[in-house]
Amino acid sequence: MSRTSPIPIMPSLISLPHDYGKTVPSRGRSTSPIRSGPSIEQLRRAPSRTFIPLAIPIDIIDFPQIPHSRIALDIQISAPIFMGGATVEGAVGLTVDGGCMTSRGRRKPAVLSIDRITVALVGIEQSGARQHMFTCLMTDLIDEAHPPPVHMARPDQPASDWLWVVMPSKTTLPFRLALPVMLGPPPFRSKKNNIKYIVSVLAEAKVGGKRIYVRKSEAVMVLTVHDPEKALVNLSNPLVVTDEIQSSHRGSLETVILTAGVHRQTWISGYPLFVDVRIQNRGSKAMRRVELQLERSIFVYAYAAPSLDRGLGDTLRLPDVAGGLHDQKTCGLFVPSGLVSVDAVLYGELCHVSGIKHLMVQLPITIIHPNSIDIPPNSLAQVAATIEQKHRHRTSSSPVPSYHYRPGQAFLAARRQSFEQVARQTLSHEDMNTIARALDEPNGAAFAPAVVGKPAPAKEEIVAGGGEEEEEEEEEE
Repeated sequence: MSRTSPIPIMPSLISLPHDYGKTVPSRGRSTSPIRSGPSIEQLRRAPSRTFIPLAIPIDIIDFPQIPHSRIALDIQISAPIFMGGATVEGAVGLTVDGGCMTSRGRRKPAVLSIDRITVALVGIEQSGARQHMFTCLMTDLIDEAHPPPVHMARPDQPASDWLWVVMPSKTTLPFRLALPVMLGPPPFRSKKNNIKYIVSVLAEAKVGGKRIYVRKSEAVMVLTVHDPEKALVNLSNPLVVTDEIQSSHRGSLETVILTAGVHRQTWISGYPLFVDVRIQNRGSKAMRRVELQLERSIFVYAYAAPSLDRGLGDTLRLPDVAGGLHDQKTCGLFVPSGLVSVDAVLYGELCHVSGIKHLMVQLPITIIHPNSIDIPPNSLAQVAATIEQKHRHRTSSSPVPSYHYRPGQAFLAARRQSFEQVARQTLSHEDMNTIARALDEPNGAAFAPAVVGKPAPAKEEIVAGGGEEEEEEEEEE
């Protein structure tokens, strides 16, 4: 049955003034290599103000769609994925009374006036029958500061109390929502749990003096941008886990030791992850069916004790290790596309563990979406401006040079960290040449300490000092 009657909306949302809520800084719009000529945004400029409302419209969870016979809404999303620090862009198609005048012989419809049209981006977490809205961003398309287009409003009936009487028409209203860098957990879906982002358009109007609400909602892909200087860098101390099994065989104690370790904890979905594994089989029997697997764990917070839902991502069978042998190798395990780790939210969290069965060696890892560090080119300028502003705010009181974000910065930071670590542990090419020249000289041993960081005493100073001591001895005699 079609719901054409008005649905109760939170009164606090309707009664709030235009300038309520905290404003999110805008970084302009996205760039496109083919954007040229007159566009929808040039014909009618999208409102640039994005704000966080004081009252969250939780009714979107229960009523994402509210149709009406006289007003039709349509949402056009400009891209399949949007990044934190950039913008969510698109357009709202608004059709009033089918877009044309009513035919002759029909009764004249009641006067239709529009009060406000608002676009909202909300993040919703679902766990079973429980639902929670963890983020909400809004922008107004039609309000007292943004009247409807001229071809839409009736010229013979001016607006009163910020209500515009509209006539049958078709209108396209562009919108742009500015996103913060840290937006929330990535989208995720399983049998019982769901995290999603929705773009929802709400039109508030009156038909013959009776208030109505019309809503249209579409799901979108929104990702938080990870810090490029920290996302893929190695841990200060590698993560190493060890387990062992002891058994008795013919009166002697046999031990099998398994050690697994990783240099970094964050890995990319759709890429392989690498784990170093060492098996020390000090027994007489061979180790068989040693498997390295990626395990997904969904923790659902019901009451005091959490429940656990497990699923396997990928499994790698390792070669058997015969008795009395040691084996050490780097194993690659493919991370399936679409897997992401979700930090603890209201009703649960999603984590991944790379481990080896039977000995129960587990390494907690974090899986991120590839576009969280490889920013789409259209949003790169916006995200770069946001990240640079964030770094300038951190280092405003220190004499650190200004930070400039570049494409692939996360991969560059990881390589730079490895290079600096190797440089600290080894001597440079110039230092090696200095040591070689010092060893070729007869008294090269005196120069060797200066190369490794301990300055050697100068030869002239030693001779001069010895001369002074001889003169003092002669005076005493």
